[in-house]
Amino acid sequence: MDVISLVAMLFVLFFLSNLGSFIFEKMHLPGMMGEIVVGILVANVVIAGLGGWNLLDQMGITVQTPTSAGSEGYDVLMLFSELGVIFLLFTVGLETKVSDLFKVGRTAVFAAILGIAVPFALGFMFMSMTGGDMISSLFIATALITTSARVSAHVLKGLKMSNTAEGKIILGAAVISEIVTLVILAVMSGVAIGDTSPSGVLTIVLKSLLFVVLALVVCIYVMPRIHDSINSHRGENPDWTMLFAGIGVCFALAIAADMIGLSVIIGAYFAGMMFADNAEEWHLIKEIEPLKEFFMAFFFISVGIRVVLSDLASLEVLGFAAGISAIAILAKYLACSIGAKAGDRSLDLRSMNIIGWGMVPKAEVAMVIATIGVMSGALEPVTFSCVVIMAIATTTVSYFMVERGFRKKYGDAGVDTPAQV
Repeated sequence: MDVISLVAMLFVLFFLSNLGSFIFEKMHLPGMMGEIVVGILVANVVIAGLGGWNLLDQMGITVQTPTSAGSEGYDVLMLFSELGVIFLLFTVGLETKVSDLFKVGRTAVFAAILGIAVPFALGFMFMSMTGGDMISSLFIATALITTSARVSAHVLKGLKMSNTAEGKIILGAAVISEIVTLVILAVMSGVAIGDTSPSGVLTIVLKSLLFVVLALVVCIYVMPRIHDSINSHRGENPDWTMLFAGIGVCFALAIAADMIGLSVIIGAYFAGMMFADNAEEWHLIKEIEPLKEFFMAFFFISVGIRVVLSDLASLEVLGFAAGISAIAILAKYLACSIGAKAGDRSLDLRSMNIIGWGMVPKAEVAMVIATIGVMSGALEPVTFSCVVIMAIATTTVSYFMVERGFRKKYGDAGVDTPAQV
């Protein structure tokens, strides 16, 4: 593939991705869903009247399958999408302050724990009953337990309800859920490509825990000193930017995670956490955002491109997609609602509903898990397509139910237009 063909491919995909995002945001739906839908259409719409014309073929993209290699254009797209995931998790880490974790209340902890345990157990049992092996069952169960803290935060911000009691509980529980999910994912990704013997699994678990503990130690004890040292030098040159230092640490920890058999996104996430307490002061989130948005556009459209609609034509596959979607929505909603009530007996039913629905969205986190699963061979492509449908369904349902719950309790005061995600 020559440079002109590569630039043309990236331009078309980037344009279509942003067009899909724009259309869905106008419909008051998350923009990332539009990017995924565009990817599905680009890959699956064939115009028979033009001799089976398909836009993906015209761009020279052949999607990799378990039996065939992808084209050079597909490989480039995957590299861009993987960079998007790294920058995404780095940004998520930047928004996760270690200091805030110690302030998370009892109610958020109970909601998070029950919201992790119940969907994980039900998801694993469902996969076992439908013929899934151990690794694929664990990947699906992990995808079902997560909550997208990013989506929850944007929805609450758009509704101007971030500072309500329910909003604070949702955000605290979502962060806990996200961290636990990523730690489990670190183990799963290591097991999927490594030794699956009991000793091998134990080694991966110990590596994951050691990595997380060391990262948290740096966040708590080392970064404050580095912050003071950097600021003393920045005083002489206030135009200093910390963006390159942040990206450097992000890449370094991503490489370190990969070298010990973990997923690169674990390194990227904890690299973000190391800078989180000072991210606002150093303008890191604002500076990294354009870079993240650029590469994330290719990630979401690549997710859509890998969805094969013909695989979803059978009742068995649709039943499987409906099953994991039901667990992801109903089990998460009920578990988090009950968990919140267990943590705070004074919560009324309307508050329980808001918290339960606020913990449902999976969005980009579940898609990252599914992508790692299919790329490692742990998940079949058809299972990947079902997870994408599940992620879209949970995000859509949560998006509207949270707004409805806040309107029922607080009326229209403080609730404007839905957030754009």
